[in-house]
Amino acid sequence: MDPQRIMNVVFNQSCHPRMQELPDASVDMIFTDPPYYQYRAQNVKGLKNHKDVVTEFEFDGFRSEEAYLSFLEDVLKEAYRVSKPGASGYLFCADDFVSYLNRIIESAGFKVRKVIHWHKTNPFPAISSRKMFANSMELIIHFTKGSPAVWNHKPVNEMHNYRNTAITKTDIEELIGKYQREDKIEQLLVMMKEALRDGELDNLIENPICMGKERTKHKTQKPLKVCVPFIEISSNPGDVILDPFMGAGSTAMAALKTGRNFVGYEIDPGYCRLIQQRFDDFLAGNPGFKGKKPAIV
Repeated sequence: MDPQRIMNVVFNQSCHPRMQELPDASVDMIFTDPPYYQYRAQNVKGLKNHKDVVTEFEFDGFRSEEAYLSFLEDVLKEAYRVSKPGASGYLFCADDFVSYLNRIIESAGFKVRKVIHWHKTNPFPAISSRKMFANSMELIIHFTKGSPAVWNHKPVNEMHNYRNTAITKTDIEELIGKYQREDKIEQLLVMMKEALRDGELDNLIENPICMGKERTKHKTQKPLKVCVPFIEISSNPGDVILDPFMGAGSTAMAALKTGRNFVGYEIDPGYCRLIQQRFDDFLAGNPGFKGKKPAIV
């Protein structure tokens, strides 16, 4: 397939086996949110229509765990083939299958580098009668094809919208004066230790779930504030980002907003209509956009 034909296109098709049409080593990064196979929630009738609760989804219709994991393994093997050497990948997952997915990712040829924890600062509250903790954490597996070719590190405060542990030189000078007078040198040392970590990347991020004007009808839409930092860290402007499970199109939107390109797949025509609306809104708000116009085919 002509590389220009796939640029900034979401194919309204299943990624498997259609990814076989992509050329070898044609994408710079993978960023995706596959189905989670939420079999445990199939009988939770009271919460079925709440937009923030994962209960049962049409895209989780696998006949068994084995079928689900086999499908993801096939997709990841194709993702390895089409990735360039040094490409990074990020895959959202639930805690149920993270250990299985780590092994599947490595069996496909990738190297698992870290499991990142996304703390959702506004999770749907737990219901006391169900005697369960709130579902406030989601996982993201970071993996690479060999050693990462791109690593654009970010300061700690750019990765945490609700936790800013980075302090400036001016802050330190002011604190030295304050704590010297109050004999609180231990507190000063703790804050300086945090300041010295500026530039490191934790495997914990804190952000709310998708809400407000950004939110579409897709039940598991990922917010751009979660997607954009990882795309900026592991790719450069002009690179191609692959998403085999586009959903509401957050990967595509994050790519467009950061000067990257994308290629993706979404089998559901309704979700493709959501993505098209987001494309239309982006183009209307960016009349000077010079890249290839995004499209659904």
